[in-house]
Amino acid sequence: MSNAASPARWTRWFTDRPLGLKIGAVLALLVVVVAGTNVLSISRMRDMNAVQEEIYTENLRPLNDLAAMQRAVAAYRSRVLQYPVYTPADRPAITEQAAEKLADLKAAVDSYTPYIIDQAAAATFETEFQKLVEINETQMIPAADAGDLEGFGRLYKDVAAPVVSDFSQALEDEGIAQSTQAQARNAEAAAAADQAVVLVVTTALIGVLLAAGLGVFMIRRLLSTVRSVQATVEAMATGDLTVVPEVRDADEIGQMAASLAAAQVALRSVMASVVASSDAVAAASEELSATSAQISSSAQETSAQSGVVSAAAEEVSRNVATVAAGAEQMGASIREISQNANEAARVAAQAVAEAETTNATVVKLGDSSREIGNVVKVITSIAEQTNLLALNATIEAARAGEAGKGFAVVANEVKELAQATARATEDITRRVETIQGDTSGAVTAIGRISEIIGSINDFQLTIASAVEEQTATTNEMSRSVQEAAGGSTEIAMNITGVSTAASSTTQALGQTQQAVDELSRMASDLRTTVARFTY
Repeated sequence: MSNAASPARWTRWFTDRPLGLKIGAVLALLVVVVAGTNVLSISRMRDMNAVQEEIYTENLRPLNDLAAMQRAVAAYRSRVLQYPVYTPADRPAITEQAAEKLADLKAAVDSYTPYIIDQAAAATFETEFQKLVEINETQMIPAADAGDLEGFGRLYKDVAAPVVSDFSQALEDEGIAQSTQAQARNAEAAAAADQAVVLVVTTALIGVLLAAGLGVFMIRRLLSTVRSVQATVEAMATGDLTVVPEVRDADEIGQMAASLAAAQVALRSVMASVVASSDAVAAASEELSATSAQISSSAQETSAQSGVVSAAAEEVSRNVATVAAGAEQMGASIREISQNANEAARVAAQAVAEAETTNATVVKLGDSSREIGNVVKVITSIAEQTNLLALNATIEAARAGEAGKGFAVVANEVKELAQATARATEDITRRVETIQGDTSGAVTAIGRISEIIGSINDFQLTIASAVEEQTATTNEMSRSVQEAAGGSTEIAMNITGVSTAASSTTQALGQTQQAVDELSRMASDLRTTVARFTY
């Protein structure tokens, strides 16, 4: 299930991409195919170049070295065979040339040695050729120098020719081995080239088929949605709004189809609303026609009654003007009462202040009388102590006898003085207590007077406040009555305007009736127009 769902999800994802992305994906796939084919071709070409380089390095160049060896051997043999023909004077030059050819042969052998294929043939060549050199240098050249041409020929035929045949065969075998290897490598290169061609062509075909398949798939999806949208638009052109486009993808075409479907839904809703509204307009126009007729009748009645109301409004205006004059006079009287009440409140407040000052003074007097009482108590105490001292002094004088008589007289005088002081202080105490009692009564009376004056002050303030409120009320009433007088006059004028407006309303209602008839006709036309659509 998951394996089957994955391609479906991938297809869903791809088909929902924008058109630019899908077209770009096809082009990108083609680019990848072309690039991959080119990369593969270049890689195979490099492989073939490497094979060719290997064939040249390991086969063609060794064959050239092998040919150089054969040429050097042939040149050496030629110089040896020509040796008897030359004069003794020219033979050193021939010998030198033969030595040069041996050097060329050695150089060719050294160059060829790394590329030897048939090691046995190479060893045979080296051994047999060395034999030939020894035969030439030890037997054939000395025979030629001795003038024994017959012996020279016999040595070549019987001794040198078999050796030449052996190393020549060895060279031929090595050449065959090199040729065989070169042919094999060439065949491998040809096979690799054929494989490269097949691989490149196969890769290109697969890429082209994938790109073509993706393009065909995308085009079919696009054409399906476009044909669905085309069918919907053609149906809408004939008034049929029930043909809904098929929305398969979320690309630009799919979004266009979805938008068209949403527009159809909205248009069907609008059509239904238009039909309902046209029916409502038709019904409302009929009701409006009946209402206009009723309003026209009411306007005529209003015009007739407005004259009566205008006369009554003028009478009300005159009565209100009279009331306004009376309210103005009452306001003046109340303002005078307010001034007197404020003055009385001010005097009462001053009396309260004076009573409080007097009360404070009397309180201080009570405090002073209490202080006097305290002083009298001290004096009484001193008199008692003095009387006690005088009594003690009299007792001591009596004990002293004649010697204390004078002191007894003084002590008696002091005693009498102390008793007189005590009687005086008692009298002062009674009087101070009387003053304190009177002072307390005065304080109480003054306090009651202050309370009464305060109450009077409060009453005066209340009266003043009430008078001020009544003044404001009277002023407001006067202003309201004046405004009412002006308003009644304006009402009379407006009633006249109402009468005129009622006449104008009657005329306008006639025009409204015409507009209602036109609106009813337009609603009927609108229903007829909408009826052509199927929704």
